[in-house]
Amino acid sequence: MKPIICLTPNPALDVSTAVAELVDQHKMRCDPGVEQPGGGGINVARVIRRLGGDAIALYPVGGPYGERLSALLDAEGVLREAVPTAGSTRFSFIARDKGSGRQYQFVLPGPTISDHEARLILERFDHLVSGRALAVGSGSLPPGLAEDFYGRAACIAAQRHASFVLDTSGGALAAALRQGVYLVKPSLRELESVAGRPLRSHDEAVAFSRELVARHAAEIVVVSLGAAGAILVTDQACRHRPAVRVTVGGTVGAGDSLVGGMLTGIARGWTVEEAFGYGMAAAGATLLAPGTTLCDRATTNRLYSTLTESDTALASG
Repeated sequence: MKPIICLTPNPALDVSTAVAELVDQHKMRCDPGVEQPGGGGINVARVIRRLGGDAIALYPVGGPYGERLSALLDAEGVLREAVPTAGSTRFSFIARDKGSGRQYQFVLPGPTISDHEARLILERFDHLVSGRALAVGSGSLPPGLAEDFYGRAACIAAQRHASFVLDTSGGALAAALRQGVYLVKPSLRELESVAGRPLRSHDEAVAFSRELVARHAAEIVVVSLGAAGAILVTDQACRHRPAVRVTVGGTVGAGDSLVGGMLTGIARGWTVEEAFGYGMAAAGATLLAPGTTLCDRATTNRLYSTLTESDTALASG
């Protein structure tokens, strides 16, 4: 299996902790902080690695937070390609309120990326994606990157006969869909932003997803519905899978795990529907894990076996 190229234009050093209770205007004594590599594509690469696949994380990096992020990826055995930037890599802060069990994420915008740095990132992407079967662009865009950045990456992938997978939001999502991608994984809210109207039911979400497929904006649309599961739409299939029933330990990285699990299955030659189930199992394993920990292979395989045996996928339309 060739390595999957995982492009993350706005990586982060994630720092997570827990407090007894979140209270304003008071000093809150925190548990020891846990540092982890963060950003959409980086988490996808970490998930693929955990599930036994091969991935290369491509990302801009600068400053001490960037150095620490790269060191953490090395410690996990994730292959990486870092493009140096003048601005410092951002960090994000995640706090869990022990009293309520709720998690709160504080996300900084990231450094400004110059036009020259953007060209270097895409040049490195062009080099890496040559001859590769799969590439993914995931996460927000930092200041300085034009909304068509992922669209340009999708164009490069198409020229190299590689399949481009997209997980982002806002203008960057809409711009890349105008170029056309292999697979897109919006949330329902993100899909509504592309549609320009509310999608008040699963049927409406399916109908608009079919529009995207029909006009070749994406070959595969996976709409994540949070606790309601996810919908898969292709030109030949439409399926809904309920969320895996687990006791939630943390929600950070569940969407990235869905993408990472699906790509691992696709890279293994599985059908799209089989890969969809494996992605849902990976997302469930991440939800089950404590704090900000991502899925592991054993738990993902166990949950996937349960899904396939009980046939929880529902045909629709």
